[in-house]
Amino acid sequence: MPLRRPFRYLIGLCAVLMLLGNNNCSKNNDTGTPQFVTSIAVQDANNLPASAFARGDTIKFVLTIRNRSNSSQTLWFNSSQEYNLAVVQAGTNDVVWNWDATQTFDSQFTSLEFTAGETKTFTVTWDQAGNDSAQVDTGKYEVIGGFTVYNTTGAGSAADNADSMAQGAPAAGQLFPTVYRALLTPFTIQ
Repeated sequence: MPLRRPFRYLIGLCAVLMLLGNNNCSKNNDTGTPQFVTSIAVQDANNLPASAFARGDTIKFVLTIRNRSNSSQTLWFNSSQEYNLAVVQAGTNDVVWNWDATQTFDSQFTSLEFTAGETKTFTVTWDQAGNDSAQVDTGKYEVIGGFTVYNTTGAGSAADNADSMAQGAPAAGQLFPTVYRALLTPFTIQ
């Protein structure tokens, strides 16, 4: 009898670990659907992780997407724009800057191919100028980044982009993570 409680605890712990081990971070859990994970890191001008910057400092955003599947995958885009980033005031959906506001893209379908387990990284440098070209105020901010995926089945197929990063400034409902969007990452301008 004295071993029953520890044994039950051990069995319960094993069951929880098995459930967590089977957790799929993506809502796309069909075997034919790409399994991606997207993340964003904030760095200083020396490529070091940072969370606080002096006003006017260069800030680097490093956007990463990884193919979690065991097979090659292709993502399709309805233009040459593959990704976007947006800076919002912390705790709000007030976009102060989005990367693509000053970019030009071709309007033809493009694709991004991944081998099994491959990671691709994109770096964007921000000079702390908002979409109005003025220096943003000191304060707390968050950055979100992601991929502007049109679909995963090929050019000309029906769009399936609910998990994609918005082109242009994202709406409030697009500031949450998906397989193609990273978590909001906080930083401060002092």
